[in-house]
Amino acid sequence: MQRSTPRPPRSVASRRSGLLSAAQRASWRRLLARPPQTPALLVLSAVVLGVGLGSAFTRWVPLTAFVPAILVGAFVLRMSRMLALCLVAVPAMFIAIVVRADDPRPVSPSVLVVIAITAGMAIVFARGRDQLGLTGYLGEAMLVDLRDRLMSQGDLPELPPGWHVEGLLQPAHGDAFSGDVLLSSVSPDRTRFEVVLVDVSGKGQDAGSRGLLLSGAFGGLLGSVSPHEFLPAANRYVLRQDWFEGFATAVHLAVDLTSGKVSVSSAGHPPVVHAHFVESAELLDAVHGPLLGVVPDADFPPVTATLEPGDALLVYSDGVVEQRDVDLGEGIGSLVRRLLALTPDQRSGSLPRLVADGADGDSDDRTALLLWRD
Repeated sequence: MQRSTPRPPRSVASRRSGLLSAAQRASWRRLLARPPQTPALLVLSAVVLGVGLGSAFTRWVPLTAFVPAILVGAFVLRMSRMLALCLVAVPAMFIAIVVRADDPRPVSPSVLVVIAITAGMAIVFARGRDQLGLTGYLGEAMLVDLRDRLMSQGDLPELPPGWHVEGLLQPAHGDAFSGDVLLSSVSPDRTRFEVVLVDVSGKGQDAGSRGLLLSGAFGGLLGSVSPHEFLPAANRYVLRQDWFEGFATAVHLAVDLTSGKVSVSSAGHPPVVHAHFVESAELLDAVHGPLLGVVPDADFPPVTATLEPGDALLVYSDGVVEQRDVDLGEGIGSLVRRLLALTPDQRSGSLPRLVADGADGDSDDRTALLLWRD
């Protein structure tokens, strides 16, 4: 039997070099994310001083050179030091420039307006970062990373042969955050597939922030509790948040990937579409439990069905079927007809078109999931 030649171990020096390089990179990242405040203020004050002296004694340093220093301060300084920079250092240099006895230099009002507006916007920006407890220009990266980690819980797993699934989440107005939450989970033995689609009340950043919160919480519940316990546990969690006008609709699916049996539980959500191979469809409208976050100890009785070979299930949020001057039932009926018009071979990649054909613009979040069986 042929043996592979073992790779020679790296030398101690190379390992130390690699570790040192990684440590240096980490140090630089920490320095950029959390710059020391007093040294940063001193450096920026020195820059302001240099700009002021250059403007006072030469003609090639424009007064607008204060603007970059102010903008850098907005990114690296906390509120108190930002105020010191904008309300002490910069005005002091302006006074020195204007009143220089031997050669007083006139200052254009437009330059004063530009710098004043820049300083005001920088102070507002620094105040917002101070409220979040973030410093350094990498602070937003933490929020983006948090969003991406939570949203990755909606990544659809690979299903056993014979099963296919596609998902789509389109936030309103092309925003990065959505009030819709789509989560999925497959059991370790790959015999059970669970999906939950949540539609948070409201629009914009308020709904998006609550959607992120529910994404993290419900992602931990999905697959960790039994299917019939998911919505009651989710309801208890939303109630504990004590949101003012904060509620959500939700639908939960548990699919047995061996037998094709499906259990659907709903909390005020639009019905799931079950398309049969024989070009007919039914709405799996579970006995509607109340909205999440409204009634304590609510019950969410499931409805069951069986996915035969060639059948498909379509789960969607109300943004997919709601249209101005069109009844909700008609919107759902139009979605069903578009789904039935697809042959099983045409289902792959069809979800964006199904959603786009029925959507009334991008004023609402649109989320859908299509599951089918060969």
